[in-house]
Amino acid sequence: MATQEGKDPGIVTTVRLNQNRPLPLRLLQFCLMFLVLGLGISIVSVNMIRFFGVHTVGPAARSNIIFPCFEESDSIEKWIRPPSNLMHKMNDIELFWRASFVPRINQYPIKRVPKIAFMFLTKGPLPLAPLWERFFKGHEGLYSIYVHSLPSYVADLTQFSVFYKRQIPSQVAEWGMMSMCDAERRLLANALLDISNECFMGVLMIRVRMGEDAIIGTCNLRSRLNSGAKGLSGLKWIESLQSVSVTWTDWSRGGAHPATFGNSDITDEFFKRMFEGQSCLYNNQPDNVCFLFARKFAPSALEPLLDLSPKVLGF
Repeated sequence: MATQEGKDPGIVTTVRLNQNRPLPLRLLQFCLMFLVLGLGISIVSVNMIRFFGVHTVGPAARSNIIFPCFEESDSIEKWIRPPSNLMHKMNDIELFWRASFVPRINQYPIKRVPKIAFMFLTKGPLPLAPLWERFFKGHEGLYSIYVHSLPSYVADLTQFSVFYKRQIPSQVAEWGMMSMCDAERRLLANALLDISNECFMGVLMIRVRMGEDAIIGTCNLRSRLNSGAKGLSGLKWIESLQSVSVTWTDWSRGGAHPATFGNSDITDEFFKRMFEGQSCLYNNQPDNVCFLFARKFAPSALEPLLDLSPKVLGF
């Protein structure tokens, strides 16, 4: 404010000076930049909503719905469907307990196709795997396969192999030790998880002596395993079907073990000797097919077995 001169000094007139100066250039630049930035963010947000289909941005409203900790079974399929992944996370105690579940009603409420469970106990690759592949071909849905190998063994198989992803959780098993029985119990317990498995076949591929692989084939019906605890003590539990062995062996060479057959043994005469003179009862009817399997075959027997199998074995 200022006082005008030439006026009565007793009278003071207040004069408001004009202070409307232009805004600084830096402030204008800042405002313009903020406006451009906001416009750019808006454009990007609109495009993202159109592209990703996001219609609401912001915190979701809290629902008052309480979800259960587990999904209740709403179909019988969940009870009868075999495990989709054999490499489960159950330990032995949990596995044996789960395998001991037995229906109290003998009749099934579903159409059930009985299957044969083939349980392979091996250290690594199956020496006669190509022959087994032929054996199983064309019988899909009528068998199940379970393989107990060394935990460190990683099978190099294609998805077209019948042994693809058929390994079960395993531990080291040594011949003549209790760990062998534990491995056999694991195989049986895993097979019992599938209620369609009716007959159980144990195939032992553990190296007994240098160059030999023993194949033990015995079979038992599920009806005889109606007690889970009774059927988990190793392959010794498996009784021969109808109290008759289903596995052909040759003890003519003497010794503590049956004969092992190699490359030079597998001939037409060998199979003729194996099949001739057989007579047995099947369902109380005479039959000339008395054995389902034979033992023991060395890995060197694979090639002649593959050559002769279409002719003498039918596959």
